Amino acid sequence: MGTLSKVAVLNAGGWGTALAVVLARNRHRVRLWARRPEQAARLSAERSNDTYLAGVALPESVRPTADLAEALDGCEAAVLVPISAGLRDLARRVAPLLPDDAAVVHGTKGLEQGTLLRLSEVIETELRPSHRGRVAALSGPTHAEEVGCGIPTAAVVASADADAASTLQAILNGPTFRVYTNGDIVGVELCGALKNVVALAAGIGDGLGSGDNAKAALMTRSLAEIGRLVQAAGGRAETVAGLAGVGDLIATCTSRHSRNRRAGELIGQGWTVDRVLGESRQVVEGVPATRAAIALAQRYGVSMPIAEQVAAVLFDGQDPLRALAELMARDPTAERWGRLP
Repeated sequence: MGTLSKVAVLNAGGWGTALAVVLARNRHRVRLWARRPEQAARLSAERSNDTYLAGVALPESVRPTADLAEALDGCEAAVLVPISAGLRDLARRVAPLLPDDAAVVHGTKGLEQGTLLRLSEVIETELRPSHRGRVAALSGPTHAEEVGCGIPTAAVVASADADAASTLQAILNGPTFRVYTNGDIVGVELCGALKNVVALAAGIGDGLGSGDNAKAALMTRSLAEIGRLVQAAGGRAETVAGLAGVGDLIATCTSRHSRNRRAGELIGQGWTVDRVLGESRQVVEGVPATRAAIALAQRYGVSMPIAEQVAAVLFDGQDPLRALAELMARDPTAERWGRLP
């Protein structure tokens, strides 16, 4: 494994901090950009990010900074990990500072509201033409709490440019963070966004006490929904069976670390959506992703009954028990999986 002179990790949340630690363990010099000067100063002084990733020490080769130009100066790779709603603004700020030959990858799971663009598309619309078609996405079952602690994890880096994917694989792959490449960036990004919708549904089921059988059925049938949409949008069915699909769905629907699953659980227990969102320290990406999923399903003429019921609970005041009853009362049909005609 080669050593890069500098990698910029942009946004010092939990996931950005975890990736900075991974990169430092891989012997890279890392500039971890924080949005606020006081946050950068605290990270530098305390050498940990107790707000978002408690208990994980920052290696010496991680240098926090609030100066975006300093973070990107001479970097050979840039890792963008803001919340989905902040990605366009960050990419716009990055554009004039990013070296033309730097590899670019984002680690954010979602879709842009309004445009319904995948997040690599958002980034490419803001960067210079030299980066068009080269932006990659990092996805898979990657809870920051485990990645930061060095617990074995596997992920996928996807790009339409095979060389870009291979470059980023070499940078990110390490003893406890195994990285695969995938050319299907459409499927990888859609899976990463849509699994959060399913995690909300799984959490609602947990809150209702619906049991393991129901969760297993929910996850399996959600994969069919995701597969239909992925293929309709130009992605590959096999991507849904990989780390970005099945792998991430398992982790997000079952883990105590999953804020989307936890948000759904509280809704299932009777909390209002506004209360859940108001009391969460972090963004629940499944909520905006649900709106986007419904809009994409309508665009492509794809049936997504589970996502529709999640939307009804979140936005229309549907009682969670009623949503479950409506899913169970749908007309019986044959189980089908595979490619679209």
